[in-house]
Amino acid sequence: MTGILTSVLLTLIVLKSKCTLSELKKDIKIYPQVLVNAKVDNEKKAGYKEDSEICAKIQEIEREFKDNGRVLVRASGTESLIRVMIEGEDQEYILMKAKEVADLLERKLG
Repeated sequence: MTGILTSVLLTLIVLKSKCTLSELKKDIKIYPQVLVNAKVDNEKKAGYKEDSEICAKIQEIEREFKDNGRVLVRASGTESLIRVMIEGEDQEYILMKAKEVADLLERKLG
């Protein structure tokens, strides 16, 4: 359903702007993305949002990437994992930051 809504909204944008899709995409900056899985105790994985040290680390990284990327941390619905995804300009740097968060999660909730 969201795919249909997205395509309708995109069509409206193209029609209103009177630009081609290739002209509109020039303004979109694609960043590299990394995904690091933290292996945690299944019973504790939902509690990462309650841990002040983990929350502070995630907020610190979110502030850092606020204007040049994004950070997503979420518990897996099917595995004993918390997934850490970061997008940013520098692939090596975002991988290092994602590993920092994953290591903290494993240490505190593993």
